[in-house]
Parts: sequence; C-alpha cells; structure tokens
Amino acid sequence: MKQDFEKNEFRMPGGGEASDDAPFRFTVYLLGNGGDFDEVVKVDAGRNGWTENFIQVVKKTANYADPQHRYVVLCKGATDQSAGGDRDMTALFVHSTGSTLMQGQARGMNLPFWMTAGFGYYVEHQMFKLCRVHYLDFEAYYEDQKADIKKGETLGPDQSWAKVLNKMCKKDQRVSLEKVCSAEILHLTPETSGYIFALTSFLVRDEPARVKYRDLVAKSAGGSKIDKSILLSCYGYADDAALEKEWYAWVESRDFK
Repeated sequence: MKQDFEKNEFRMPGGGEASDDAPFRFTVYLLGNGGDFDEVVKVDAGRNGWTENFIQVVKKTANYADPQHRYVVLCKGATDQSAGGDRDMTALFVHSTGSTLMQGQARGMNLPFWMTAGFGYYVEHQMFKLCRVHYLDFEAYYEDQKADIKKGETLGPDQSWAKVLNKMCKKDQRVSLEKVCSAEILHLTPETSGYIFALTSFLVRDEPARVKYRDLVAKSAGGSKIDKSILLSCYGYADDAALEKEWYAWVESRDFK
C-alpha cells in the first residue's frame, strides 16, 4: 500500500488522481443520524448514477463506499429502511474499509461481488474471528426458512463462520463456484455469503496463494474485467471442478479457521 499512500500513486478507476496533495488520505465518514445519511446518499446517488435497487440496499445496510475508492460512509443512527438504535459500527468499519482499500488497489469500479464482499468478510474474520456484517436482514431469511434450517448450520453474527462452514461442507451442503461468482447482493443467502467468505479465505490461505491473488488484483488494475475464467487462469485450474476439489477439501480441513 506504500504506492497508494506514501508515494502518492493512488489512482481512481478512470485514472485520475485523488488530489494534488501528498500523501493520499483515505477517509471514513461516520454519521450520527439517518437524516444526514439520506442527504449524503442523495448527493452521491445523483453524482454516480445509482439505480433505485442500489439505493435501497445502501439504505438497508446504512453504509456504502465511494465508487472512486476515496472514502466510506457509515451511519450509526437509523435510516428510513434500517434498524434503529445507536449501533456498534466497529465490525462494519473494518469490513467496509478492508474491502474498499482492496478495490482501490484494483483500480476497478466493477469488481465482482464475491471479490469485494469476500475480502471484507475475510478482513473482518481476521480481526474478530467472527463475521458480524450482514448485507441484508438475515433474521427475516431465517424466519421464512425456519423449518429447513438445522442448529449449527446457519451463519449468525455471533458464530465463527469457519466452524459452521466446515460442518456444512463435510455434509455436502456446498455452494458451487459458479453460484459464488454470480452472487448478487439482493439475492444473497446466509449460505452463499458464507461460501463467498470461504472462497476468499482459500484464495489467500498462504503466501503462494496470496501472490496469485495479487496477480488477480493487478489484472483489474491493468484494465481486465475480473470473471471466473480469469480467476481460474490466475490460480492455474483447468475448470470449476478442479478448483472446487481443492477448495472444499481445504474448507473441511483444520487449516480453515
């Protein structure tokens, strides 16, 4: 990250500099009430051409990142669609900041959801050994599917996702690479979210793997649109099945923790 911050080589997705001042400074905006948050969302939505669906998600989650990777915005108070209360934003701050800094290095505006969310979940789990950031109201999902969910096989904010996913994977309750790579925020389930986290954990599990992940990020910075085929190429897998074999085996192992 020295290039972005100390050497002032940070560039926005279009190639522009963040400012003329050195070094570049990443900013976190923490707002105390929903009214201020809604006003800021309105400005950024107009500036960036956000769809109504995206605005809906932003208001549900009460946080978002600048598409140019210069800042993140979090709201501690209630918005018109989020739960109320004076919320602890620590985990959300870690998740959003980690994800956005990775996107800044990738220089891309259209990284796939599995990559942006997965890295956020990974950083959060590194810090807390839990993943407490939920993009959607998974409590409602649990209520709708209550009869089909067994104890120990759901992903909650107070559980270690690694332990739960390890048990699910051993029981063949798996999410495919194709489903992970095509995941969208408005249709996210707890299980898919968990396997997005598991995929990123697998992709950065040791230094040789991290070298390949940095190559993936560099391809985005070089102008490539990251898709499943580029992922397979960077990691040297012939097809989905080859990656899934090693991925699932690793999730089932003691190394996934």
